[in-house]
Amino acid sequence: MRRGTSYLLLSVLLLLVLAVTVGACGSDDSATTTSAAATTTAPTSPATTSAPDTTEPASTDTTAAPPTGEAIELSIASQHAPTAPAGWAVEAWAERIKEATNGLVTMRHYGNSQLIAPPDTPDGIRAGTADIGNTFIFKGEPGFEVGVNLTQLVRGMSTADGVRIFDALWAEYADIMESQWKDFKVLWVLPSVPTAIFTVKQEVRTMEDMKGLQIRVPNAINGEIQKLLGAAPVSLAVTDWLASLDKGTTDGAATTVGSMFDFQIGEKFKYCTMFPLGNSINFMIMNKDKWNSLSPDVQKIIDDSLPEARQEMIDTWAQVEVDTRTYCEEKGIQFIDLAPDEMARWNEAIRPVFDKMAAEMDEAGYPGTEIVDMAWELSSESWME
Repeated sequence: MRRGTSYLLLSVLLLLVLAVTVGACGSDDSATTTSAAATTTAPTSPATTSAPDTTEPASTDTTAAPPTGEAIELSIASQHAPTAPAGWAVEAWAERIKEATNGLVTMRHYGNSQLIAPPDTPDGIRAGTADIGNTFIFKGEPGFEVGVNLTQLVRGMSTADGVRIFDALWAEYADIMESQWKDFKVLWVLPSVPTAIFTVKQEVRTMEDMKGLQIRVPNAINGEIQKLLGAAPVSLAVTDWLASLDKGTTDGAATTVGSMFDFQIGEKFKYCTMFPLGNSINFMIMNKDKWNSLSPDVQKIIDDSLPEARQEMIDTWAQVEVDTRTYCEEKGIQFIDLAPDEMARWNEAIRPVFDKMAAEMDEAGYPGTEIVDMAWELSSESWME
């Protein structure tokens, strides 16, 4: 009897231990579940949430969730080779947009003027031949008088100098400058490397040295400048100009230091006279209808990227200038700085071109004389150094 009672007591004890153990396990699970629920529901409390109020405009925080929706592909037409520094800068910007939109927006760069010839870029972007265009100002059209003249008005001795002049002009005449691009979504506009006079054989230190030289020019305004300096301007397409160097039918060119490297023609020239003939104006524009078709959050991502993208392109051109000048010197090109009195003499000689430019802008309804005078004064700050 005692033995049976002992077994009974032992059985009851074992059952009690098992019940306590199961209860303890259940308490742990319950604690875990309660904790998780608290974590999930806590953000709904006004005191703890950091989520934006959906009744307010979307947060400008760059860590905001990327946009969603159907994939978007945008085409970029440019004259830059994909392997050239400017081409790299365009593609780096496109990659940043792709990352910021979590792959929603892809921008495909068609370099080497595959989609649009450089002079036709504005027309091509209007027509939708490409969504975005990046090139230089080449030709004028009604309502674009100031924009075309910027290439000659911005006469920096370097890329950085050109940016100083350009930004000051744009800030002073912002409404006028923006009106030139009203048909487009402007992504950026900026000056690139300066144009100077490269000669094949003739060392040019005075205006007399320019007399009769056959100088290839990139545009009509530069042709007028060359005439006033005593040279004979020649208008040639790039391919014909390169052929002329082999034939010996041109004596030089008004061109950028970058062209020496781009076309690998540094060995064909002996001198570069650093007389500022204008900084080429590089622009990146977008078809306005395509821009308006993008969602506000995608537009914001692109807009937020533009200051960095513009500065990166400026830095790219500044580095191109440094690298290609080194290339030119390695090829034996001698860079010539005009003596101060000679620089003043050359500027006085070409001033009629700018007075004519001012009069034409005045006639078109712009304060052309004011713009030209300001540009001349800003540029002269570098001539005087």
